[in-house]
Amino acid sequence: MVFIKLIRFSYKDDAPGFAGLKLPMFAGAFVCILAFALLARQLQAGGLAAFDNAVTTWVRAFMSPCLTGWMLLITDLGSLPLVTALTIFTVIYLYARREWWDGLGITVASLGSWWLEFRLKLVFQRPRPHLPHLTPATGYSFPSGHALVTSALFFTLALVYYRHSASRAGRALVLAGAVLLVLLVGISRVYLGVHYPSDVVAGWAVGGFWTLLIGILLPPAKLRDGSWVSPR
Repeated sequence: MVFIKLIRFSYKDDAPGFAGLKLPMFAGAFVCILAFALLARQLQAGGLAAFDNAVTTWVRAFMSPCLTGWMLLITDLGSLPLVTALTIFTVIYLYARREWWDGLGITVASLGSWWLEFRLKLVFQRPRPHLPHLTPATGYSFPSGHALVTSALFFTLALVYYRHSASRAGRALVLAGAVLLVLLVGISRVYLGVHYPSDVVAGWAVGGFWTLLIGILLPPAKLRDGSWVSPR
């Protein structure tokens, strides 16, 4: 019943052409939740060891002093100070332009992702890998907070750009940049020995779901001339 009400609300007062975009977003959100549920079930059943060991061994086979330095820089993209600063700056910028809904979306993406990370780690309480940690890390491991928060925030930033840009090339470039950054941050957590690969994938799944939910609920945007932004 709640899901049906959410679908009806999301289609209310949609701009022309945007209704067709909602169905893929619902499908994507469902896939993300399903992926996380499968990972959580395998975690509780002890079925992730083979996958985690294989991917971790492969990633850490490339270890070198130079690459470690880069990974330490990349992983800081998901740190609390940087994410907080980026969120505050973006929200102030959007509110200054009177883009109230987009500012709210960024706020919800950031705060909501931190809350989800906190609650889910308490639920699963998975210890971190028994490997040398190349960067400080405390607390539980599943899901990866860096993967969850960066995917939610960077993808929502890309979504906001998408909502206000009429350039297909610009949209594609921004989305590709967001995907690349999220992938690199996730890989860095495995490389640095502070997360299992399944932690990272679970974080991506939850972050992707959170972004898609925000995108579903946000009202369509308009260009400065008052015309609707094409969803294609």
